[in-house]
Amino acid sequence: MRVVWLLWGFAITVWADVITLPEHFNAFFEQTVTNPKGKVIRYRGKVAYTQGNLLKWSYTEPTQKEVCTDGHEILVVDHDLEQISVYRIDKGFDLAHILKNAKPYKASVYVTEYEGKRYTVKLDKNGRLHSVAYYDDLDNKVQIGFGKMRYGKGALPVSVMRCNYPATYDIIRG
Repeated sequence: MRVVWLLWGFAITVWADVITLPEHFNAFFEQTVTNPKGKVIRYRGKVAYTQGNLLKWSYTEPTQKEVCTDGHEILVVDHDLEQISVYRIDKGFDLAHILKNAKPYKASVYVTEYEGKRYTVKLDKNGRLHSVAYYDDLDNKVQIGFGKMRYGKGALPVSVMRCNYPATYDIIRG
């Protein structure tokens, strides 16, 4: 009987050490970027994620912008400038990989390395994504907090994950 309890305790510990990413989620976000001199810029908006590493960030403050990515290409729609920038990215942001490889640091806090960056991930009391923090390539401290997180099953429709823009916007390929 003691062995059964030990195995059960081990199974719970192993299970608790893994961050489970849902098939999709929607949330509000606040992104704070602090440069090495201490200047802070705050962005707010909504974010959607679905399987296949599709992310759509819809910024509402301080400017209206949409950023859509599949982890390999990024599309930035700047509504103030009426322009679209399309970039192929070498170092993609693979949220599923980051969360899958995160290791417990302390209660509800996990850390991982990905593409040469260290990520700190915090979960809320329900085990859902609460925040992600890291330093970008310019040594800016980036912290993204999530609110009103809604996890779901099944993939979101492609139409929801697509950046929308008028045909009159200029397109820049980088």
